[in-house]
Amino acid sequence: MMLAACGSSKPLNFGTDGSAAFDPATREAIEKVAASSIEEHMESKLGVDVTIDTTTNTDTNTVSTDAVLTSFTALLDSWTSCFHRPARCDVESLTVPESPERARLRESLAYYTTEQIRTRPDEGRLEWGIESITLPTDDRARLTTCEYDTRIFFDSSMADTELGDIIFDTTIWTRRVEWTMSRVDDEWRLFSRRIDRRSPVARFCQP
Repeated sequence: MMLAACGSSKPLNFGTDGSAAFDPATREAIEKVAASSIEEHMESKLGVDVTIDTTTNTDTNTVSTDAVLTSFTALLDSWTSCFHRPARCDVESLTVPESPERARLRESLAYYTTEQIRTRPDEGRLEWGIESITLPTDDRARLTTCEYDTRIFFDSSMADTELGDIIFDTTIWTRRVEWTMSRVDDEWRLFSRRIDRRSPVARFCQP
């Protein structure tokens, strides 16, 4: 993709010190213009608020937003499926080693396993949409999602009897969640999950 910018309010000084390189003020101005052009392109293409952190080295930042979104979609689908069979979830393939989300997800799934609580793929679902993406570096991405969670949690302790699964929790949640992803061995994985806001009553955002 070729980016072009013009109409700068400040003069651009090239090689004023004899180094044949932009001076710091000019370089900063160019980086800001380039970042703005990229954001406009991605917002138009994806329909989401894409923010590029210009405090990082934009010359070497080669993160593909499309690749981040594709990876996040697959990870969140697998993350949601973990609650169908909590004891069988492959937490390691979804999360970064020694990350907050690995520890949190393990603890959560251990609880559901012990209490024999699970979700079912045909009973409710987790709907989500991207509100914003920030790409600070090549190996880190932050995504803010709006989630509408209609999943039903069942007590499966009587699953092998004529009673079957017993409804345990039918609370419908609306949540705004900040996810952080890190790239490990050239693969994106979940690093952390932070709930910014949630409500069982107010549907304050739309996925």
